[in-house]
Parts: sequence; structure tokens; C-alpha cells
Amino acid sequence: MIWLAWFVIFFLALRIMVVLFNIISRQWLKKHEPTGNPKVSVLIPARNEEKNIGNILQNLLEHDYENIEVLVYDDLSEDRTPKIVNDFHRQDKRIRLVEGKYLPTGWLGKNHACFQLAQEAKGDYFLFIDADVVVEKGLIKNTIGHVQKHRLALLSIFPRQIMLTLSERLIVPLMNWILVGLLPLLLTRVSPWPSFSAANGQFMLFDADTYKKHQFHEALKNQKVEDIAIFRYMKKKKLRVHTVLSNGQVKCRMYENFREATQGFSKNVFEFFGGSVAVAILFALITTFGVVPVYLAMGLWPALAFLVSGWFNRLLISLVSWQHPFRNALLAPLQQASFLLIIFVALRNRIFKSNLWKGRNVDNV
Repeated sequence: MIWLAWFVIFFLALRIMVVLFNIISRQWLKKHEPTGNPKVSVLIPARNEEKNIGNILQNLLEHDYENIEVLVYDDLSEDRTPKIVNDFHRQDKRIRLVEGKYLPTGWLGKNHACFQLAQEAKGDYFLFIDADVVVEKGLIKNTIGHVQKHRLALLSIFPRQIMLTLSERLIVPLMNWILVGLLPLLLTRVSPWPSFSAANGQFMLFDADTYKKHQFHEALKNQKVEDIAIFRYMKKKKLRVHTVLSNGQVKCRMYENFREATQGFSKNVFEFFGGSVAVAILFALITTFGVVPVYLAMGLWPALAFLVSGWFNRLLISLVSWQHPFRNALLAPLQQASFLLIIFVALRNRIFKSNLWKGRNVDNV
């Protein structure tokens, strides 16, 4: 038991060190001045996004980087999404609707939508964003400057998350709790190893020539978690890539209720652990029940110190992620229970091939 206790203590200490490394290495998007005035194709896959599409298009119209085209792929929406896009097209010809096609065999919906958008795009850079993000002024300029400075083929950003309900606050912080506590983000750029990979499909900026050469969404057309898969694929191809955190220049409200958040996160959660179900389950068990062997082997005070250190880790991650630190610390037990539920749902969905997203079974390819 004592060896198990020391193992979970070491693992927690390692996670705290990773968070501190991310803080010291300042893995946020910084201000940069781009060279020249390259054209950016902003590419938005949209399926039943009438609640969001108008907001992001208005954001882009008001953005301070003007050399853009905005293409929205209507993925067979059943709501007013295409009408809203066409209304904006009448205001500004830089915005254009790309009419969707029926999904071919072997493709997943978002991958197909992104591929179709890329075929229509004319920019020097391809910026894939989701319809539910919010972009602040300076974002495109700073990301282009970052890509140019580090000669990147891809820059991905984890947006600052908007959380308005208790349900969101129980699940959405788990994403950065895993990412920032396990992955030194600087290594996504400087290390050639594909194991140091992370990406967020809500914001992915590609060098257009590199994208056209490799056609990443076509190459990985049946991948449910296409963002991380593309990042790993690019590392294996020896292409320069980087993932950073947003300091608020790009924000997103991912989910609006507990069921939606559970469904969305369970679709992706195993990919945070290299696609390994066993590693994900082991991580869930250690982070939930690790205090038990510490208490049994060392007593009450070491167990309390272990719990306080775990809360301290959550505080640090919350600060790095621009989230409310004390709220996350207060909700930590419920967040941990939610994480166990997500692992259970993800495991069940994998066994029964029942991952649903946007009304489609993403296991049915």
C-alpha cells in the first residue's frame, strides 16, 4: 500500500510541475505584428447553427483585420442557418454560403464540411472556426504573426470558455484540467514526438499551401476527434505545429446543459489520453480515489495534505485558463464525479457504437 501511496503522490506532484511549467513558459497567445497583409479564409462548418451564426459573422464584419473571406458551409441544416448567412452576404460580399452535399460513405460530417470549405477557399491561410466562438479584435493579426514568427504549418488555440450554468461549470473546466495538468504546451511546438499533441477544432489556423498539399480533413475523414488526429498526423509528417491557450481573444460557450456537455465531452475524452481507454480509466481512478491509499498507508495528515495539494492544482489550472479559481475549487468533488460519469458514458458509447453528435451517429462510418 505504501508504494501505491507514493505513486499517487508523485503523480500529483508531476501534474503540479506541468502546470507551473505552462505558467512559466507563458503558453498564451501574445501580441504579434504580421509581415505583409496576407489573405485569410475564415472557414465555418455549420449545421443547425441559427442561434450562433449571426453572432460570429457580425464579429468578423467588425474585426480589425479586413483582408478576409468568410465561407460558411451549410451542412444540410434544418433551421434558418443558410438564410442568415445569405442575409449577411447581401451586406458584405466577403461572406459567402457554400451549399452542403449529402455525406459520402466513409466520411464524418465535420471533416467533410471542412474539406469542402478548403476546396472553395482562396486565402494564404485557412482559419477553421466553429460557429459558436466569439473573436475579439486583434485575434487574426496576432495569430498570423505567431505563425510567421515560428514558421508554423498549424496553430491551434483552446478558447477561453464561457460558462453560465452549474451544469457547464461541472464539466467544461475538466477539459483544461486534463490538458494543462498533463501536457507541457511548449512541447507541442518544440518536441517532434506525436505524443505531445493537442488541438482544438474550435480554432485551427493552417498555412494554406501546406493544407492544400496534404488535405488533412480528407486524409483523416473518418476520425471522430479530427483536431487531435490532424495535429498528430502533422507531427508525424515533421510539420511545425503549436497549441496555445487563449487569453480572451477567442472565447466560446461549448455547451448549454448537462446532457449536451456529457455527450460532447464523452465523444472526445479518450483522445486526451492518446486514444487509450485504459489510461483514461486509470487517470480517473487515481485522481478520484488516490487519497485512499495515502490515508491507509500514511494517516490523516498526509491525506489532508494530498487533498489540499489537489485543490491547489485546480486553482493554478483555473488561473492559467482564465476560469474562476475558487468556484472550481469549491465544485471540485462534483466535477470529479462528473468526470467519472463521462468516462462511463464514453466507455458505453464505444462498446455499443452509439456516439451521437448534431443528430448523426459518428460511429456509423
